[in-house]
Amino acid sequence: MKNVFLIELELNFSFRNQIQTASRLMNQMLADGQIQIYGISRDLNRMWITTVADSELEVWELVSHLPVESIMDPVITTLNTYNQAINMIFPSVSLN
Repeated sequence: MKNVFLIELELNFSFRNQIQTASRLMNQMLADGQIQIYGISRDLNRMWITTVADSELEVWELVSHLPVESIMDPVITTLNTYNQAINMIFPSVSLN
């Protein structure tokens, strides 16, 4: 059974110099479905990522491929509840 995991990273100071490249690679991971969301704190010291995986081992493998360096070991938490906003797309109205 797949679980949702939250990954919390404390970022290395050098991340500030690599933010453009890292963001591009993180966006590619989003597009590929490897991660669901990610967020970076305004001060560029922390990052949060959610992903869906079968096991924590699978999450650790994903962490090893992230384009960022963490100062400490990441904190990985299995989430019990995960709610995500749904993009509501309404059809166009035509008055012809």
